[in-house]
Amino acid sequence: MGYDITKSNWFENFFDKYYLPIYFKKGIFSEALAKKEADFVAKVLKLPKDSKILDLPCGQGRHSIMLAQKGYAMTDVDLSKTMLSLAKKLAKEKRVDLRLIRNDMRKIDFKNEFDAVINMFSSFGYFVNEKDNLRVLKNINRSLKPEGKFLLDLLNKDWFFNKLPASGKIWWKAGINYILEEASFGGKKKLWLNHIIIISPAGKIKHTYTYMRLYSLLEIKNYLEKTGFKILKIYGDYKGNRFIHLSPRLIILAQKVK
Repeated sequence: MGYDITKSNWFENFFDKYYLPIYFKKGIFSEALAKKEADFVAKVLKLPKDSKILDLPCGQGRHSIMLAQKGYAMTDVDLSKTMLSLAKKLAKEKRVDLRLIRNDMRKIDFKNEFDAVINMFSSFGYFVNEKDNLRVLKNINRSLKPEGKFLLDLLNKDWFFNKLPASGKIWWKAGINYILEEASFGGKKKLWLNHIIIISPAGKIKHTYTYMRLYSLLEIKNYLEKTGFKILKIYGDYKGNRFIHLSPRLIILAQKVK
């Protein structure tokens, strides 16, 4: 796969240094879209107001702020200081309370505290060692109250491969910069390494990488059952449509059983 991702915890600096300039400039995180996604979360969780929800990882808090406005007690955990700082700023602007905690997903230690946990926008599968990804699911299970709910929002890898150009390369513009994403895969297409090249108008070039494990429905179902969950429902998008082979998302509503 070229770049040796195993020698770098890419997420430790990517979200502080590159994430906002690249993806905020792309315009995929509009307030209208966040509202639509938060409305979907509230609809499928079906929890009363004042229920305690953990957003893990929370990023810039775009879903948590909307859910807090609906009356939920939100706890936001993220490793990125930049993301947490932005979440704090946005929460203040919107006049909502967020409980903000900086921590690694593998190290959270809540016990029977939350009515629900949400993991949104393909924020699972970041770790090279698959035992670490399983540890995250175990931590989430432990964080939940008995019969608490877990909403896991993944990229549907079948849809992704169907949409990806044969070259694996995608060009687009973020603000004044041009972005080239070069995808490569390993482990029978289960491991996705994304080489991101940022080109300024002056021709200055920066390189960064992201890494993610891609899961089939059967694989993630087995992991959820192994870590103490049962699946309640599966959706294919934020509109609540049922999951099919080429749905853009793989969104699973699960419940703690032990």
